Amino acid sequence: KTPAKLGTHLATSKPSSTRFVFVDALRGLAALAVMLWHAQEAGHIPELFSHMPSWLQVGLYYGKLGVPVFFVLSGFVIAHSLFDRRMSLSLFGRFTLRRLIRLDPPYWFAITLGIGFSVLASAVVIGRPPVEYSLGQIVAHLFYLQGILGYQNINSVFWTLCYEIQFYLAYAILLAVGRNDNEARFQGGRTATLFLIAGSVSLLWPLGLGPDLPRGLFPPYWHSFLLGVAAYWAWRDRGVLPVFAGYALIIGVSAIARGSSFSLVCAVTATTLLLVGIFNRLETTWNWRWLQFLGAISYSLYLTHNPITGATFRVGYLITGHNVYTEALWWAVSSVFCIAFAGAVWWAIERPSIRFARKIGYLKR
Repeated sequence: KTPAKLGTHLATSKPSSTRFVFVDALRGLAALAVMLWHAQEAGHIPELFSHMPSWLQVGLYYGKLGVPVFFVLSGFVIAHSLFDRRMSLSLFGRFTLRRLIRLDPPYWFAITLGIGFSVLASAVVIGRPPVEYSLGQIVAHLFYLQGILGYQNINSVFWTLCYEIQFYLAYAILLAVGRNDNEARFQGGRTATLFLIAGSVSLLWPLGLGPDLPRGLFPPYWHSFLLGVAAYWAWRDRGVLPVFAGYALIIGVSAIARGSSFSLVCAVTATTLLLVGIFNRLETTWNWRWLQFLGAISYSLYLTHNPITGATFRVGYLITGHNVYTEALWWAVSSVFCIAFAGAVWWAIERPSIRFARKIGYLKR
């Protein structure tokens, strides 16, 4: 696969249905890392954590950095799905509808699950005050607006989805405003200029220069998504490589200087994606069955692991008591339960959603 003369695109076309197993593997590992981190962050394994070697404590603590990995992967995948398409009002509508059909049913189920477990815990746990959910809070969640409207998340992981939706819409709008030409280099001059401007503005936050914005708005995290986009564009058109290199270098160096592990992971993840792509390994690397399974259920695992983890530890400690050994036992049990439950949600809800979303076809190129 060598660069073609026309626009230096890769000679072999990559249809939007191409399956990048390396991306799926990274997504699965990121979801697993977040799940394991939440067990520690929620205070379920304090004694076990204190007995862990320091390197394991550090690794567990930084499991929360699965989130920036998700953001970069989203940029890479969304760029792939639209790279060979010319954005139009019809395509914008179909793209948005496909994303909502793909994301909403598992998300809405997770909202119901979170509320149900909270109500149940208030009913059976002595001394636990009931949690009240307003209609406005629930409706805001249904449309990914709870952060912007100032409502508390029903499940602490939901905040990332609010940003993801804004990333998708902003990216598609930039393509539409730029009247992108999928046959031209850099998607056309106007589109390239718009993304250069967007990328430059996005640097304000990793550099520590961005203004404080109202809660729930995406610009402070926009660079994470754009790094994934830039990595994909640079893979498909080597002329973008210098731009990607400069963008990733600025973010990476500023992250080291400012101690931002979030932005550093973003830069490293995007660079890794590009390098694996250049070596033509995106469709083969880490194609292990267990890891691909984690990748397949990663969205469901991310959405549902918190209430399952909490319930398992609560019931488990009622049965066995609480010490370092039972912490290890119930951490293992909760991990198995979370993965099994996510697998069931994927099979019953997420998989049908994916199939239905694919029926909303894009127009011809």
